[in-house]
Amino acid sequence: MQQETTVEPNKKDVMAKTIRLEERLQQRRTEPPAPYALPGAGSMLGNYLIINQIGEGGMGMVYKARDTVLDRIVALKILPPQLTQNTDFLHRIRTEAFAQARLNHPNIVTLFSVQDLPAGFMLVMEYVEGQTLQQRIQNQGPLESREAITIFEQTLQGVAYAHQMGVLHRDLKPDNIFLTHKGEVKIMDFGVARLVDSKESTQSRSMVGTLLYISPEQINGRDADYRSDIYTLGISLFEAVTGRLPFERKTDYALMHAHVLETPPRPRNLKRDLPKDLESAILKAIEKEPEKRYQSAAEFRDSLLRHGDRLGMISPAVNGDGREPSRWRNSFSTSQRLLGGLRFDLLLVVAVVVLALTLGLRPGQQRPPDDIEPVTHLTKKAKPAAASTTI
Repeated sequence: MQQETTVEPNKKDVMAKTIRLEERLQQRRTEPPAPYALPGAGSMLGNYLIINQIGEGGMGMVYKARDTVLDRIVALKILPPQLTQNTDFLHRIRTEAFAQARLNHPNIVTLFSVQDLPAGFMLVMEYVEGQTLQQRIQNQGPLESREAITIFEQTLQGVAYAHQMGVLHRDLKPDNIFLTHKGEVKIMDFGVARLVDSKESTQSRSMVGTLLYISPEQINGRDADYRSDIYTLGISLFEAVTGRLPFERKTDYALMHAHVLETPPRPRNLKRDLPKDLESAILKAIEKEPEKRYQSAAEFRDSLLRHGDRLGMISPAVNGDGREPSRWRNSFSTSQRLLGGLRFDLLLVVAVVVLALTLGLRPGQQRPPDDIEPVTHLTKKAKPAAASTTI
């Protein structure tokens, strides 16, 4: 008998599985919950060998595991069967699966497959090591401008791609922005995302997201669009550089009132050394009216790139596939590039000094103009992120 060969699933395979998933979810609603036993280290779930648990939440457990067929490390998000009789929960599973099945981008956590097991539904996802932006802020305090721009230009690159593919995240916040040990940003948790081409009734447009970051139009029950994601990212950037949220209130009503009607504090009042143009970018992103914000994630990102250029940050080349890489991802983490730049800058300074001395000591020669100055700026290396592992 010919042995069956397992190959890497492509996006069409994932989409087909998510369609079957929706049918299976509807069947699960009428079935009694099966006995639920949490898998332990060393146990097998399908083709996956459990290594250890790395997370827990209202949506179930997250495990680090090894795919024994493709020989790679993955993250397993296991959704307990007792929750599959909850209509809201079923909708969230469907949404997350369908949204991430559309997306294939280096700044978005990849969904490999969705499986229906006796232990519950399981999302097989890309495994990454590092920490969330929220953990980074809590552990090390507010970000310096350079580090913030590095993180958010990558985030916006992923968001721009998601928007291009017709996916609104609707819950962008530091907890859903993951920073890997390699200096990459990964956007996570598409559980409340919306597909632009989906048929969503007016009655189903309930307020979704996290109140600390949610946009005014979502609070008012208006249609969320790409600019709603811009608002939540603006709130996140505000928090990242100041260590505080623009609106913190004791009650949900007061918090919603603030998002809709109150003027946010100026970030420079909380962090005096914040560049004025970066403050302006943040305030534009969190304008109350969507028409006054950046009109796309790409426009927001371009604004941050210009601010980075003013700070002397390094510009990139374009990848062979035409996709523009992160401008400064490696400028904070690659010591070899830093040392290479140091050698070049030192040679440049020595050459300029020798030329200036030579011209200054030779009689009858005109001195160089006073407004010529050597370029001696070096990109600073960011502090290393605290070690932790999650997904």
